[in-house]
Amino acid sequence: MQREDSTVELQSIKGEELTDVLEEFAMEHQIDPLPVINKSTVILKNIKNLLVEIKCNVENYDCDEELGGVVSSARKVNLTMNQYLGSISPPTDPELCDARLVAMSLALDNLVLVTSSILTGCQWLQDSLRDIDEKITDLREYLNQETEDVELTKV
Repeated sequence: MQREDSTVELQSIKGEELTDVLEEFAMEHQIDPLPVINKSTVILKNIKNLLVEIKCNVENYDCDEELGGVVSSARKVNLTMNQYLGSISPPTDPELCDARLVAMSLALDNLVLVTSSILTGCQWLQDSLRDIDEKITDLREYLNQETEDVELTKV
């Protein structure tokens, strides 16, 4: 693997576009958009920060083979972030959104596992993952509760 291939590319998520997509999702499902926007934005920003932190910590690592695993895992996280954003674009399906959040969480778990295997003393990595996982769980619970409440009012 070439050293140039070992860089983690981060796609930029523009705040205005994200807010618009999240607002449409919330309105479509009769959910208060502000908590959805705030929770999703915090999660995605935390993930981006984690990816940048990992990139900074592994940049000078010498073993390209192991570094390739980190890069591959980081790309999967980036893909799941994009899939989550796609799942909240109209027409939306709350179950698909939930599945995408679970996939994002699993991809993050894999990234932390692979990165931890090559870095020593990476408690910050575990702490970051735990924080993001808590936020994802909170968003999932909020979306599930809100969509259940909407379903009950339709009956």
